[in-house]
Amino acid sequence: MPTNDLNRFARLLGHRFRHPELLEQALTHKSVPSEVDGELRPNNERLEFLGDAVLDLLVSELLMERFPDLDEGGLSKFRASLVNEALLSRIAIRLDLGMFLRLGRGEEMTGGRKKPSLLADALEAVIAALYLDSRSEGGVEKTAQVVEQLFDEELPRDSSAFISRDYKSELQELVQKLLSTLCLYELVGEEGPDHEKEFEMAVLINNQEYGRGKGTSKKEASQVAAQSALEQLQQGSSQAG
Repeated sequence: MPTNDLNRFARLLGHRFRHPELLEQALTHKSVPSEVDGELRPNNERLEFLGDAVLDLLVSELLMERFPDLDEGGLSKFRASLVNEALLSRIAIRLDLGMFLRLGRGEEMTGGRKKPSLLADALEAVIAALYLDSRSEGGVEKTAQVVEQLFDEELPRDSSAFISRDYKSELQELVQKLLSTLCLYELVGEEGPDHEKEFEMAVLINNQEYGRGKGTSKKEASQVAAQSALEQLQQGSSQAG
C-alpha cells in the first residue's frame, strides 16, 4: 500500500498545516467509505469546487503580472491552457500526489492513482486546503506563492511561445463563414484500460469527415481533429484563391 504521510506531502508543498485534517480531506477520494469505525471521513469534492475557483483567480493574477502585453482574450486562452486536466495532472504527477491519495478498493484496483482526472481534481482540492489553512496568515498570498512555484516551469518566458489556440472555435468560425453550417464531433474509437484510455474523435462538416485526432480525453482528441480540419480547409481556401 503506498505511503500516505501527510507531513511529507505538506513539505513538498512548502507549507506546514495548522489543520492537517484539511489536507487529509483533500487527499481522500469519494470512493473511500464516508464512515469507518464510526468516524466520518469527508471526501475532497467540496474542496475541489473551491480549489477550481482559487486556481482561476491566482493563475489569472500570475499571467497578468508575467505577460502585460496580453489582452483579455489572450489571457483567457492562456489560462485555459494551464488550468485544465492535462496540465494539472502533470503537476500532480510531479508532486507524486497519486501515492498519497486515499482511495476506495474499486479505484485502487483500477489504477486510480494514475488517472489524470482524479489527480487533477485532487490537486485542486489540495490548493483549496492550503488556502483555507493559511487564511489566518494571509491565505491568498501564501497560496499564490505555492501556485507560482507549481506553475513556474509550465510558463514560457515569452507569451508568443505558448500554445493555447482553441482550434474548435477557429474551425467553427471558418466553417460558418465558408459553408454556413455547424461542425459535429463523433467518437470513432477508444482503446486502453480505463486509467490510460485513448480516444479518437472525427470532425464532420455536412456529413463529410474533415479530420481525426487522438487524445487522453474526448476534449483533447476533438481539438486535434479540429486542428487537422482547419489546416485542410485553410489550405483548400488559399488554393482556391
